[in-house]
Amino acid sequence: MQLLILTPTRNRLGYLRENVESVRMSSLDPLDIQLWQALHDCGSDDGTAEWLASQRDDPRLQITLSAHAMPPGLARNIAAASAPGDFIMPLDDDDLLLQRSAHHFVHALTTSEAEWAVSDFLSIDHEGRYIPGKDYYAWRFGTAEEMLQAIFSGRHYIQGNVCFSRQLFERAGAYAEDMTTAEDLELYTRFILEAGLPVYVPMVSHLHRLHDRNISREVDKDRYNRDMTEIYERHRSKLEARGIRLELIP
Repeated sequence: MQLLILTPTRNRLGYLRENVESVRMSSLDPLDIQLWQALHDCGSDDGTAEWLASQRDDPRLQITLSAHAMPPGLARNIAAASAPGDFIMPLDDDDLLLQRSAHHFVHALTTSEAEWAVSDFLSIDHEGRYIPGKDYYAWRFGTAEEMLQAIFSGRHYIQGNVCFSRQLFERAGAYAEDMTTAEDLELYTRFILEAGLPVYVPMVSHLHRLHDRNISREVDKDRYNRDMTEIYERHRSKLEARGIRLELIP
C-alpha cells in the first residue's frame, strides 16, 4: 500500500522544515505502507528551493518546483501527479503530522467500505504551543444529505483532516484549479456526491498552526459566503436534486 502526502509551499521555510520532519517520524507498523511526501514549491524566494534541493537524496520526498505563485488546487494537483499513492492526504506546509496518523487513516480505509476518511485536529500557535478551545472535531452524520446541508448552511467545514483513495480522487476530478480559497471543500463536496459519507477515524490527525500568515485569516464571513455560493452554483443541479439548500451566514 502507498500513501502520498500533498504539501504545496511558498515562503514558509521555517515551518516547512518542521512539517517534513513530522512526516518522516510517521510510525507505520504493522501495516506494510510506503509513504511519500510530494512537495511542490510555488516560486518561493526565502531559500525554500535551495533547501529542497538539499533534500533530494531522501527517497521519501518527491520535489517539484514552479517559478511563480499559483492557486492551491493547481499546486496540489501537480504534487499529486508527481508520485504514486493508493491513498492521498493533504497536509499544509505549516502544519505537523502526528506519528500514527498515516497508519490509522490507511487502516480505516482498508477495513471499511468508505473511500475517504475524516478525523479531529488540534490548533497550535506559531511557536508550536497548544491553543485551548480551538480543537476541531469532525462531525458524524446519518446521511450524505445531512452532511451536505450542514456544509451549505455554514455549520460544518473540513480542513486538512482528510485522507482519500486515489481512485476516488481521480473519479471525482481532482482539485479545482481556478479557486483561490475553499478548493478543498469544493473537492470534498464532490466526494460526498460521488461516494457518500466518509468514515470517521477517532484520532487527532495533525496540529494546525495558527499564525499571522494563515490563508484562512483572510476568509471572513462575506468571503466564506462567496465561496459557498460558488461551490453551490458549480453543483446546483445535483444538490437541488438531493434537496440541499444554500443558506448563507447572516
